[in-house]
Amino acid sequence: MPETIRPSCSNPTSPAKWHWHQIPRDLEAQGGLRNVTIDPLSVTRHACAGQTENGTQFNLTWVPEMFLLLSVTQDETELVDAFAAVVGYKPFCRYTSRESGLLTYEWDKTDPEGRFAALQQAGETNLERLNEEPASA
Repeated sequence: MPETIRPSCSNPTSPAKWHWHQIPRDLEAQGGLRNVTIDPLSVTRHACAGQTENGTQFNLTWVPEMFLLLSVTQDETELVDAFAAVVGYKPFCRYTSRESGLLTYEWDKTDPEGRFAALQQAGETNLERLNEEPASA
């Protein structure tokens, strides 16, 4: 079941998006993960920061039907699995971001092979492929 995409509250003619307040609801309803909070001051059109009840802080960047990037302060399988349930496919890789030092998971629905090659080229550390099956379109 895909993330809950809705029209903008302030401008109904703008492209639909995944609203920050819907993310915890989707993680609970679709991914079974409770008590996730999103910092409303961190929200941009396609990004936000949050925290799980276990204290894992995360940064999330996404474009619906294209990709999702999740960077976490500690590995939390339940969080990764919940996002996979919400977007409808599993992450294809994980690595330690050279930029932030955070463990980062990536989902790519359009070109995971090309993205993996770009991450290799960029020299991301501990780069590991997770899912050999291509994302369903």
